[in-house]
Amino acid sequence: MNFRLSVCLLAGSLLTVGSLTGCSSGDMGTVTGTITLDTKPLPNALIQFYPKSGGPASQGRSDANGNYELIRDRETMGAAIGEYEVRISTAGSGGGDYGKPAPETVPAKYNLKSELKENVEGGKNVINFDLDSQGTIIQPK
Repeated sequence: MNFRLSVCLLAGSLLTVGSLTGCSSGDMGTVTGTITLDTKPLPNALIQFYPKSGGPASQGRSDANGNYELIRDRETMGAAIGEYEVRISTAGSGGGDYGKPAPETVPAKYNLKSELKENVEGGKNVINFDLDSQGTIIQPK
């Protein structure tokens, strides 16, 4: 009888610790989308979502078609629910001549001086970024 009681108490305390540390996936949302620059897919771009409330950022890298998916860490896909500043950059992402880092092709308005803001909700979020090389944010149709 003591063994059963000990097992139940241990299991209960582990569940309590898990809920206190925010392990619930209910406070996360998956984030995917496409990044274009001047209506063309932007490959190999680093996209970072920085939470306005603090906490860990989420990031991803676009593929050859400009598609990306965010990950917060090795074990957590997506981003926490909330408001974000978004930065998109191609600098240093490879592709330069003779092993040199690639130059930045994205205007500062989208990275170092980002004006991009997004909100992540629970569930699936599809957030596309249609950027303009002149720094004008193009609204999706």
